[in-house]
Amino acid sequence: NIYAAYTGAHMKELEAKQALWRKYGMDDHLLLDREALRKLVDSEAYCGGMLDISGGHMHPLNLVLGEARAFESLGGTIYEMSPVARVDHKRARPTVHTREGEVSARLVVLCGNAYLGEAVPELVSRVMPVSTQMITTAPLGEELADALIPSDMCVEDVRYILDYFRLSADKRMIFGGGTVYGGTDPADVVAKLRPNLEKVFPRLKGVKIDYAWSGNFALSFTRMPQMGRIGANTYFAHGYSGHGVTGSHLFGRTLAEAIDGDQTRFDMFEKLPWYPFPGGRLFRAQYSTIGSWWYSFKDAVGW
Repeated sequence: NIYAAYTGAHMKELEAKQALWRKYGMDDHLLLDREALRKLVDSEAYCGGMLDISGGHMHPLNLVLGEARAFESLGGTIYEMSPVARVDHKRARPTVHTREGEVSARLVVLCGNAYLGEAVPELVSRVMPVSTQMITTAPLGEELADALIPSDMCVEDVRYILDYFRLSADKRMIFGGGTVYGGTDPADVVAKLRPNLEKVFPRLKGVKIDYAWSGNFALSFTRMPQMGRIGANTYFAHGYSGHGVTGSHLFGRTLAEAIDGDQTRFDMFEKLPWYPFPGGRLFRAQYSTIGSWWYSFKDAVGW
């Protein structure tokens, strides 16, 4: 994985991160100057960056499909298209209510994240849905694709509102970015992301975009994920703030341990403090947007 820096201030931030992580035994992050980064990502947009030699990238849809198959092979049942309207977690056996019925269970684990909606009012103020967008180009061909990212690594820049991208197996450029607080979708995803794509890779100016989509992640005010319990037998985990693939798997294991009787790691996470968003539910998106303008200004001027 590569963290790309636009400014000297970004490089100082990466230097500080490298020093902090080394204190905890993570000595696998290498700082890169402009020339070293250019050998990995052929873009003039960046002044340097940092290489995480322990990182990697995967196909997240294939991951979840594989996990679903494993779950079903062990006797589990997945009910799709069954939105939950509310959860009564105060009973000894919590009850999940859908539009067409209800399910009573010994234990309930709430993992709706950005899509939990109003089903559990106690959790609504803990996180805010935020949408991020992605586009995928037509196949670029091996020669062009390998020239743009010779390392075939995944890349993200370190701005507050960041871009992130990688190559697919069939040599398309998958490019993501953009943020809409509150979880609404922009009217035109391609129009929003194409300028950033072409800024990073001018050689892709006018390239055909085959796919474009938008989806939500759950942002916590502190950017730390949250795990806990409401009622005696209802657990929850959410707020991964853009790092859900890693965070949800860690929390899934921790929740499984807690349900199986080992509360050690669960208790540590449950005790971490959380803070509501300024402005409450009504104005949290507006306040967050205004705050993002300030940090985006700092990124632009190199503070």
